[in-house]
Amino acid sequence: MRQAHNVRSAAGGGRMTRRDLFRGIARTGAAGLLASASRVALAATTSPEWEQLVAAARKEGKVAVNTFTGQGYARVLKLFAQAYPEIKLEHTNLEPVEFSPRVIQERKASLYTWDVATMPMSTALQVLKPAGVWDPIRPLIVAPEARNNANWRGGFDAGFLDRDKNLAYAFSLVRAPGVFVNVDQVKDGELRSVKDLLAPKWKGRIAVSDPRTIGSTFWPLTAARLRLGDGIMKQILVDQEPVLSRDRNQLTEFMVRGRYPIAIGLNGLALQDFQAHGVGKNIKTLLLPELDYQSSGSGVWLLNRAPHPNAAKLLINWLLTREPQIAWARELQTNSRFVGVEPGDPQAVVPPGLSLLQIDAEEQLAELVKTQDIARQLIR
Repeated sequence: MRQAHNVRSAAGGGRMTRRDLFRGIARTGAAGLLASASRVALAATTSPEWEQLVAAARKEGKVAVNTFTGQGYARVLKLFAQAYPEIKLEHTNLEPVEFSPRVIQERKASLYTWDVATMPMSTALQVLKPAGVWDPIRPLIVAPEARNNANWRGGFDAGFLDRDKNLAYAFSLVRAPGVFVNVDQVKDGELRSVKDLLAPKWKGRIAVSDPRTIGSTFWPLTAARLRLGDGIMKQILVDQEPVLSRDRNQLTEFMVRGRYPIAIGLNGLALQDFQAHGVGKNIKTLLLPELDYQSSGSGVWLLNRAPHPNAAKLLINWLLTREPQIAWARELQTNSRFVGVEPGDPQAVVPPGLSLLQIDAEEQLAELVKTQDIARQLIR
């Protein structure tokens, strides 16, 4: 198994670096926002209690949020800043593998930086819940539009994936992406199952985000393991000699540059950013039946001892209403559970009536941990 941790300059080609590309995106990504601030403010919520919350949030004057990387997040959050210009929105893009240890270390030093985070359920439950980082989010959701059962696929309560049904809210529902393939190098019909990944021609030619820590890999590997047995882990992670990296953005760039024909666990949002600039459009997702599941993608979480609790409450309620959900689905190319919101990723819609494994529910956490443990034993 080959490691890609330090291969920063070997991505091939010198015409455009990832840093150059993302700088260009940052300059131009705000263009094209279609919703006005007046449409995304909670205009219909005019109770005295709500007005008191807005006043308290404005007095705090700031809210700090962390999300995945991807310019779509900034475009959505810009709408909140437009709706509530008196509240400064501080936005960071730390991946969970970076965010989690930083939060834990800061708290040991009595530093409390963030109010709200959007991140996958599994990492948040496995790493940060035992560290006592979260406060329950259910009591903060007070906007009638956000709490209305009729507004959410499966009802309001279906968004709580933790055992106590109160810790975080999952407002998206997406089907597994499967594997990422370069259609110029992988022929149509060449990959129909996970077992096709084991063909000799793909040995050393598969890029994999590190399944010891990265959910976008240990989720599909868990699904495969539950269907095919634990041995599939060794076949993929050892026998096929994949290139392994904890930097999902790096592997995404490698795929865009044509270095690998197949990948598992890429940063889909980073790929969208590349494709928006006309590169990497030959990279597609291919759902293999053994990798099928459904997930929330990410949930919204409230950090305890939040430095701006009222602004955090305002942001959370704003996010769980129709117009922000429309923007979220469109800008992040995902699918909201909010009824009537057009899918941002039609290929990842979970068909009504189809029963799939909810891979990021807390009930599955033990299986996810087992997948990570097996990966640690295999990867040396």
